[in-house]
Amino acid sequence: MEKKIKVSGMRKIIAERMSESWNVSPRVAFTLSVDMTHTLSMLKKLNKDNEDKSLKVTLNHILMKVCAKAITEYELFNSSFQDNEIIIHDQVNIGLAVALEEGLMVPNIKDVANKDIYTIAKETNDSVFRTKKNQITMDDITGGTFTITNLGMMGIESFSPIINQPEAAILGVTKMKDTPVVIDGEITVRPMMNLNLVADHRMIDGAYAAKFFSYVKELMETMEF
Repeated sequence: MEKKIKVSGMRKIIAERMSESWNVSPRVAFTLSVDMTHTLSMLKKLNKDNEDKSLKVTLNHILMKVCAKAITEYELFNSSFQDNEIIIHDQVNIGLAVALEEGLMVPNIKDVANKDIYTIAKETNDSVFRTKKNQITMDDITGGTFTITNLGMMGIESFSPIINQPEAAILGVTKMKDTPVVIDGEITVRPMMNLNLVADHRMIDGAYAAKFFSYVKELMETMEF
């Protein structure tokens, strides 16, 4: 016997927003492999002797800071399309998708580009905690300009996320795995991870997105915190 589940509440809102995004945004997707050796070293350094769990820095926090820095150089990734105009926002507000039993919520951290990594970690950890406890506010879930969604902990190696309207792009994060690579003519094993970028082609052309994405990769492999 078939089973029917009435769509209501959060699931109804998610269905409506995802359908809107799918119908409105002409999407272009990109995949780039990143050597995570430097990032893992940064995480170890940032969390050394840090006993305050509210300040624990994770990969998501580094990605938020890296993307914010890249967005300040490529401002169309901080834009929305409205009434045949491209509106470039004055703050980089990065959302982090949080999975709940009843659906998905995307609280965002305001003005990420102008905050240090520990402030980003503290505000994000608090936001995720309150989201899971159903203590989120309207300010937490409005005003986002760029979204990151991480399925790496679930073993996903590649996926194409749907843009969170009215944002211009979304970054999908996947599983990190040890991979043989050739460096300076020698085969070595490095922790590699695929990043998946989906952009709205109304504002962002392929070459522009490729430059932005390459800069994100460069920052992940070199940026100091």
